[in-house]
Amino acid sequence: MARRAPFASLWSRDDVRTAVVDFLPTKAIAVLPVVAKPLRAVQTSLLITAIRRRGKTTVPSPQTTRGALLDALLVGEPQHFCERWERGLEQWSEDSPDAYTVNVFPSHEGGFVRLDRDLEDDLGGHEKALTHHFRGENLLVTRLRVKLGFVDCEQEGAAGYASLCGPNVQSGDDEDVAQWDDFMAGPMFNNDEGNAFSLMWLAGKRGNSRILIDAVTAETFYEVDALVHHESVTSGVGKVDILVNGLLVARDMEFFYRPLSSLHLYNYSTSTSKIGEIEVWYEKAAPNQV
Repeated sequence: MARRAPFASLWSRDDVRTAVVDFLPTKAIAVLPVVAKPLRAVQTSLLITAIRRRGKTTVPSPQTTRGALLDALLVGEPQHFCERWERGLEQWSEDSPDAYTVNVFPSHEGGFVRLDRDLEDDLGGHEKALTHHFRGENLLVTRLRVKLGFVDCEQEGAAGYASLCGPNVQSGDDEDVAQWDDFMAGPMFNNDEGNAFSLMWLAGKRGNSRILIDAVTAETFYEVDALVHHESVTSGVGKVDILVNGLLVARDMEFFYRPLSSLHLYNYSTSTSKIGEIEVWYEKAAPNQV
């Protein structure tokens, strides 16, 4: 009768597995069998121990596939996207090179990307300059922090959008509002009826939009920090608190969220904007969560 290798036998003990899962982050636990082949035999028990120790709402049975166990372990784990423009456009796709001139200005003190919109388009103004795609399914956004400013913009125009978006438009949506169906919310600069430019929080078709700062200055960066609070695992509605330059300007605004899929940067009209440091925090939701 074949005997289990001492290394694998050691890892089969509950106390060892507990010590490991309490110390290692989820991504490290997921790749342990790749680092040490003998761990493949005990990966299932190691994952179940991690799920239990980390207080997941559902603990799968030992017969569950390893992929499903990893998915269960990742639920609720904080994930973080950061862009400081030190590596150019490595994390972005350029969506409309004919409509925009895009220049990256890296800096140790805070780089930024400059978006010059040169041409109008046939998409009602919402032709994107840059898009970052998030990996994974059923992701919940919990925070967006972005520095943004505008250089110039035509009267009654808008610029400097940083928009959180969900998956593609679903079938059966009203064609008149279809372009909003995969859009959650984000900050932008707006000039309404030729008045002074304002910094706004623009929400999708069901959300609440509002002015964050009534009069803003060109060539000035504003830091918008939006913290999203999800009300329940079965509700698509939450609340968002918004700070500008560290000051709370909006509290408990309704936030209608979709599974996070992408972040879009663009200008609505012929204009120039600057987008500085960007951070997005998100987590994987449970299968029954919207």
